[in-house]
Amino acid sequence: MDVIWNLTRACPWDCAICCVSGFHVCNTTEYLVQSDAKEKGEELTLAEKLAVLKILVDRDFEIDFSGGDPLYYDEDFRVVEQATRWLPSRKIGVSMTGSKITDAKLELLKKISVVEFTLDNLPEIENPFRPRGYNLASMVAMEKCIAAGIKTRVVTVLYLSTITEKNLESVHRWLCENGISEWELLRFYPVGRATKLAKFTPSNQEYLKAMNFLRGLHGFTKIFFQHSLRILEGTVKCPAVVDSIGILPDGHVVACAWAIDENCCLFKGFRLGKLPEDDLDEILERAVKIPDYSERTKFCRTIAHTQKGNKGEVK
Repeated sequence: MDVIWNLTRACPWDCAICCVSGFHVCNTTEYLVQSDAKEKGEELTLAEKLAVLKILVDRDFEIDFSGGDPLYYDEDFRVVEQATRWLPSRKIGVSMTGSKITDAKLELLKKISVVEFTLDNLPEIENPFRPRGYNLASMVAMEKCIAAGIKTRVVTVLYLSTITEKNLESVHRWLCENGISEWELLRFYPVGRATKLAKFTPSNQEYLKAMNFLRGLHGFTKIFFQHSLRILEGTVKCPAVVDSIGILPDGHVVACAWAIDENCCLFKGFRLGKLPEDDLDEILERAVKIPDYSERTKFCRTIAHTQKGNKGEVK
């Protein structure tokens, strides 16, 4: 089972396209934001996070620590660090931003299988959905990771500003030239804060055309497509519950890590339980008995839900 665990919604960036509606933090507000989120029950305490980690470790799950930025706060750093003591490196991944890449973070990242950064376009291209400096920070962080011998991969979200052949070719060239081993292309989910940007979603035909173009690019960097893109080609089925789950900062277990609204609340029908208080085995046993999750579907459940206006359960 693969788990995408959003440790926190706190992030040093304020992207309009953020799928979890992250909290924007800076040096002067970071601890106030974290404390406020905990008081409101929007984020687990350190003890609760470690308890959730132990639950996942005992079941030998593979964990992708994400956020927000899962290494921005010291306590989240401690959670990932503990994971490296309890799990083999091949079962741990970190998806983070390019902010504050310290020597301590680099040493920690050497103990995991892969670190992932988002790069939607090169810095010289204006992107209204990413703050100025976001993409450049990712590039600088990647260069530091590569220099430290850390396996580094990139994800690019495909929306109307990034899906052009010119943009994709320029990003691919930079990745190859800088020794990035893997590049995964993601379908755009109009969820979280990006709910308001649904009109920038490419059509299925545009996605398929871009995938065909990308398969024609060759170089050092290997190109992969997210499951929701491959579903369009009919090569995979929805992995929700059967192969993967998500965990939100407040401990809620969700059938799909992207099934959240602009307030980081779960879409109706995707909530499975809450950790650490609920028993995870019971959560999953109940989930697979639900008709919607008893088998894989030939469509992405989250995309189907958003296309129905986020108002009802996926049938």
